[in-house]
Amino acid sequence: MSKGIKSVGDFDLATAKLITSAGLTIDLKKGSHIVAINLFEDIQRNAISGEIMLEDSAGYVSEAPIIGQEYLQLKIQTSSMKDDTDIINFTENVFVVNSIQNRGEVGNKVSMYLLTFTSSELVKNQRTRVNGSLTGTYSDIVEQMMNKVNCQKKIYIEPTKGIKRIVVPNLSPFKVIEMALQNSTSTLNEKFSPSYMFYETTKAYHYRSLASMYAQPIVQTYTSYTPGSQVLKGGIVDVTKELGNVLDYEIVENSNSLYNFSTGVYGSKLIVHNIYSKTFNEYQYNYFDNFNEEKHITGYHEGKKQYPIFSDVTLEKDGGRSSDFPSRTYLSSMSEGGGDIQNTTEDGTEPFTAPDPQNSLQERASTMNQLDKGLILNILTHGNTVISAGDIVKMDIPLVAAYKTGKKPPNDRFFNGVFLIKRINHEFSFTDKKHKSYLTLVKDSLSEKLEGPDDLYEPKPEKKPIIIKDKEILYPQL
Repeated sequence: MSKGIKSVGDFDLATAKLITSAGLTIDLKKGSHIVAINLFEDIQRNAISGEIMLEDSAGYVSEAPIIGQEYLQLKIQTSSMKDDTDIINFTENVFVVNSIQNRGEVGNKVSMYLLTFTSSELVKNQRTRVNGSLTGTYSDIVEQMMNKVNCQKKIYIEPTKGIKRIVVPNLSPFKVIEMALQNSTSTLNEKFSPSYMFYETTKAYHYRSLASMYAQPIVQTYTSYTPGSQVLKGGIVDVTKELGNVLDYEIVENSNSLYNFSTGVYGSKLIVHNIYSKTFNEYQYNYFDNFNEEKHITGYHEGKKQYPIFSDVTLEKDGGRSSDFPSRTYLSSMSEGGGDIQNTTEDGTEPFTAPDPQNSLQERASTMNQLDKGLILNILTHGNTVISAGDIVKMDIPLVAAYKTGKKPPNDRFFNGVFLIKRINHEFSFTDKKHKSYLTLVKDSLSEKLEGPDDLYEPKPEKKPIIIKDKEILYPQL
C-alpha cells in the first residue's frame, strides 16, 4: 500500500468512458454528471458486477443512443496509490453494460438513469456452449474454459489432483467450471482441500481452495475506535490507521444448530455405488473428528491454532455429540476397477482417475454451508482499492457488556481475529467525493477452544409421554 493518502475515503476517477453501439465514445467525466459508482465482488459469484448512476444534461441516452449494449472503460483508485495492484483498471478489459434502468427526468431538462454492467467474460459465457469430451486435470479444464470466454486477465489457478475425462452436453463454460468445483482437490495441500471457489475480483480471476485463501497474509486490520483517537501530535490525522476504522458493524450470523443438522454441517453419510464392481461403500463425515485433518482460517494465523466454532459437548446419554448423528445422506456413483476400454489410451495406458467423492463431497458441503451460516459479520469502513473479496483481514471488535461478571477479555471472543472477505461493495459517491466499502466477513474456526462440561444432556423429566386418544376429547362437539 502506497503512502501519502490525502484524506481518508478520497479517490481519483482517472477514466470513465462509454463506447456506444453506434461507435460513439462518451467521456462521462465531461458530458454527464456521475452521481455514484458501485462495484460488487463476491467469492460465491463468478464475475464482478456494478452500476453507475448518471445525470445526463446532454441527452446522450437518446442521441447516442444508450440502450444497454455499451462498453464501459473505468479506472479508479484510492488517492495517491500508484501501484498497479492498488488500482481498479478496466480500460483495456472493459465492462459490458447490460441494462439501463430507472430512467426519469429530475428537472431543468436533465434526465437520470442507472446503467448496470458486468465483466465481459460473463457475457461471453452466456453466448458460448461447450459440447464433447474434455481431458485433463480439473484445473486444466478450467484453464480451457477461461480460454473459451476469451479471458485475458490474470488468473490464479490452484492445481488439482487426477487426470479426468468428462463429457460436456451443451453447457456454458462457467457451468463446466461449476462441475469441476464439486470434485476438485488440491495437489498443493496434503489435506486434499476440496473447498474450491471460482470468483472474480477487480484484480484477477481465481480458481482456488479456501485453504489457499486462508493461507494469505493479512492485508488490513479493522477496529472500532473512539473519535479523535487517530490524531497524532500537532493535530495531524494518521490517515493510514483511519482506513482501518470500522464505521459501523452488524453481526449477521452466529451459527444455527437446526440448519447445521439438516444440511450436514455436523455430520453426514455418503453411499458410493461402484457401477463396475456392483459394490457399495459407506463413508461417515464427522465434523469434530475431521476438524484437525482439515485446514481452517485460524490454522494459518493467530499462533497456528484452530478450534471448532461449535461446542463438542455430549448431547445424548449414549455419548453422542452433535456431529455423531449423520442426519444428511448423500448418494454417488463411480466406475473403478479392471480394464476400461472407454478410458484406455492408444498406447494401452489408463491415466484417467475415477471420481473420488469420499475425499471431497462431504467436507465441501459442510464448509460451503458454514460460509452461509457460520460466523458472519457486516462492516462499513472507509474505502480503499487495495482490498478485494477473498482477502484476509483482522478484526478487533470490543466486547459489549455493561456489567462485569468476572474476568472478561477486552474483545468479543467470536468476532475478533482473522476473517475472510466473503463479499465487498465498493461505493464511490460523487456527491461528497468519498469512497466507502461494505464488507461481509466470515470465519470457520476459533483460536481458543470452546470449553464445556463432559455432558450437556437435554433436561427432560424421567417419565413416559401422555397419549390422548379418547373420542370425546378429540371430537368434543359430537
